[in-house]
Formats: sequence, C-alpha cells, structure tokens
Amino acid sequence: MPLVRPGLAIVAIYSAIPIWNDFFLPLVFLQSPEKKTIMQGLTAFFGEYASQWGIIFAGLTIAALPLVTLYLILSEQFIKGLTAGAVKG
Repeated sequence: MPLVRPGLAIVAIYSAIPIWNDFFLPLVFLQSPEKKTIMQGLTAFFGEYASQWGIIFAGLTIAALPLVTLYLILSEQFIKGLTAGAVKG
C-alpha cells in the first residue's frame, strides 16, 4: 500500500477537478434551483448588459478552495512518489 499512495493521490486530484467543475451534466439533470452546483449558481451574476465581476471572482475563489485544500493535503504523497524513484542505490 505505501507504494500505491502517490498514484492514488494523483488519481484523486485528477478525478476531483473535472467533477468539481462540471457544469453541463448538472445543468441537464438537476431541475430544482436548490440543487444547483457552485458553478451554476455563479451564472446568476452574469447579466445581459452587465456582470457583477467582483462577486463572480469572489465566488470562483471560494469555489477553488476545496480543490486547493485537496492538493495541499495530497501533495506530500505526490512529491514522495516523484522522489522515490530518483534515489540511486
């Protein structure tokens, strides 16, 4: 299991990003406004003639925090996996 941890960390990071940022499938399948994803909720701040850019960028920053936290938690495993094969015996 210790040899598999770096690979699992990379798989977790690379599979979490598209799932977290998914826009189209929830748009098609979720009909109730209470179940909107964060990305769909941010589209409410885009207007036809004006957009509220400050609120949009603040929302995007908050929406990115879980992925940044996941990366920071798993980055130690990721770096260990990269450096494990670089040691001469």
